[in-house]
Amino acid sequence: MPDKRMLVAEKVREVGSQDPETAVFDLMIHMADTGLFLLDEPLEHTSGRLTTTATGALAQGYLTVQTAHEQLEVITNMYGGVNLEQVTVQTTGQRAIVTDLSTKTVMATATTTTTAFPDWTPTLEKRGFAPLIRAFLTAVTTHGPNPVAPTGAITSHAVCRHLLSD
Repeated sequence: MPDKRMLVAEKVREVGSQDPETAVFDLMIHMADTGLFLLDEPLEHTSGRLTTTATGALAQGYLTVQTAHEQLEVITNMYGGVNLEQVTVQTTGQRAIVTDLSTKTVMATATTTTTAFPDWTPTLEKRGFAPLIRAFLTAVTTHGPNPVAPTGAITSHAVCRHLLSD
């Protein structure tokens, strides 16, 4: 989607009880990775905050990433009463929401379109792993380039490590 301005990548758990480091690298990193992948510009600034329960478990995690024209908010709520994964992308002309990696709703002036995977679509297809695995195997057999740049994973880990160090 061109002209992205605001992205929100959110993971909500019904009830969680993981220490902050485990929760950030087990759950939150996936939403950070997705959000960072969707950005069209280089990172300029990151900030964040973690809140914990009385027992030291992660309650919520908030990560803000800014580029020259885009802002990404990554939110993890470990005590949200539901299990939900949602990414919202707002552009200058439309808004798209993907829920649980299975339903996409695109809204523009006077129109709303919703599409979903068929009921029996395998999870690896829905989550994008199957095409990624096929691309990787093709790259290995043809000695082609890695279909996933390692810099993306390195950036996601660095941003999460920075969040934990704050």
